[in-house]
Amino acid sequence: MINKKIVVKNILKLIFIILCLPAVAYADVGVPMIVLSYPAMIIVLLPVIFIETSVFKRMMLVPFKKSLISNGVANAISTIVGFPIAWGLLLGFELIATGGSCGPGFDSIPNSIITVIVEAAWLCPREDNLYWLVPTAFIISLVIAFFISIAIEYFVNRKFYKQHDKKSIRKAVLVANLLSYCLLVLIGLGYLVVSIIDAG
Repeated sequence: MINKKIVVKNILKLIFIILCLPAVAYADVGVPMIVLSYPAMIIVLLPVIFIETSVFKRMMLVPFKKSLISNGVANAISTIVGFPIAWGLLLGFELIATGGSCGPGFDSIPNSIITVIVEAAWLCPREDNLYWLVPTAFIISLVIAFFISIAIEYFVNRKFYKQHDKKSIRKAVLVANLLSYCLLVLIGLGYLVVSIIDAG
């Protein structure tokens, strides 16, 4: 069994990394979010595996060990390979949307929303706004990563559960990812709230 203290410890490490790394990323080139988000996703991997293992054990009615191995492999692949793909897609969207420049800025609420969405992969050097842009961009990246994770983990788990029907595997993967990504979004929101309070 995975110790709950390990889960809590890794979540705290994630928050620490997200809070500290932006301090060294405020350069003229902006903030490539992969530098901040990728280490965070690696650190939170253990609690994510624990959550998804528990879901598979209950929904697929399989032994804990088998669920742990299958979800360990699936999540390792979706994190190491899938998250950079998600960031690459966001970067491609940003380059197309902005032409390699920045978003429209923050002179209005609609422009602020557009700016943080189109710059979610690589934030422009806006030091006065990075305190809320970084966690918001992280949360936006989770949306793309969520769908990529489902696709990768479904493919991997099909190899482990050949005797199960595809619909059951698909449902288990969906529920497992919904729960684990809820954790990630809550962490991002927590960081956002802390950043706003500190800035105030």
